[in-house]
Amino acid sequence: MAGAQLAYSVAPSAGHDLAGHYECAKRIPAILEALQHNKLTAESQPQKMRKLPGRVASSAELEAVHSSAHVATMKRKAAEDAPCVVADFEEPPDNTTYMAKSSFDDALHAAGSALEAVDAVMEGSDAKAPKGFAVIRPPGHHATRESPMGFCLFNNVAIAARYCQERHHLKKVMILDFDVHHGNGTQDLFYEDDSVLFIDMHQNEVWPGTGQINEAGRGKGEGTTINVPMPVGSGHEAALKAYQRIVRPAAVRFAPDIILVSAGYDAHRLDPLEKLNYESATYHALVSSLMSLADELCGGRLVLLLEGGYSFQGLSEGVCNSFQALTGGQPLHEVDSSADAEPGRAVDEVLDEVVALHDL
Repeated sequence: MAGAQLAYSVAPSAGHDLAGHYECAKRIPAILEALQHNKLTAESQPQKMRKLPGRVASSAELEAVHSSAHVATMKRKAAEDAPCVVADFEEPPDNTTYMAKSSFDDALHAAGSALEAVDAVMEGSDAKAPKGFAVIRPPGHHATRESPMGFCLFNNVAIAARYCQERHHLKKVMILDFDVHHGNGTQDLFYEDDSVLFIDMHQNEVWPGTGQINEAGRGKGEGTTINVPMPVGSGHEAALKAYQRIVRPAAVRFAPDIILVSAGYDAHRLDPLEKLNYESATYHALVSSLMSLADELCGGRLVLLLEGGYSFQGLSEGVCNSFQALTGGQPLHEVDSSADAEPGRAVDEVLDEVVALHDL
């Protein structure tokens, strides 16, 4: 429906699966079941929401950020070697980057569905576009120009950013990454590019070990990479403080034509991998703030792309709260008043350093 507030695409990639792995095929069904339960679907709210049919990305769209050799290697490995491991970063095997027979095609559907969400947002009114959400896997923000990494085969958000520029002729793209892990692949791809503002809120001193405050871009891109390494235990208040002190002023200064979000939900307090303590309500607050920011700066153009999230409950609640925000609804969950105290002083010290470095 043309007047929908939210256009969303889904690429569940059911064949891209490895038993016992964190990044498994059960992730998307958990999200879809929760969306249906909360009546956050196009079927339940046809006036507010539109589900997109899905499409695959072309080789040319992938090669806007990846080398042709990387694309060819991924295709060959799926055809000839799968099931196989294509990148290790840690034992045990549930921390590998794997490929099944369908993984190459599944990754094309994930990237293509992200671009489809961009198209839906760009087709909206210049005055106020619908928001977009790509519920996709495998994730993408660790994949580099030449290599798969960290459960990621192709870098969906980077492909979307270049697509915004090359297909839709937008000059300036902002990417916010709030996954618990640093989006090293995205950073590398745009590190010398002043047309893309990359802001990453992640847990400090966890895998992949990148994303320190002094990683701020190089050459023409100096200053357009902003890293916010959050201390262990940072929760709801820390996330909102980082948005207010860093994300918003940096965005206002940059004045993007569209905002893309690497929306990882593994900073949720229930997630098994790391130790940030975001609440389900944190995601409603962050996404609501980003909506207002997009309305103010770039005609409402905002697209979220799913990244991590490995507690099915935390993942599904986070996505549902994001959908609720994107359609103008109230939070589905309250902030837990009994949650552990946040490391307020440590958070303030990090934010102070980022603000000083970037003159925010």
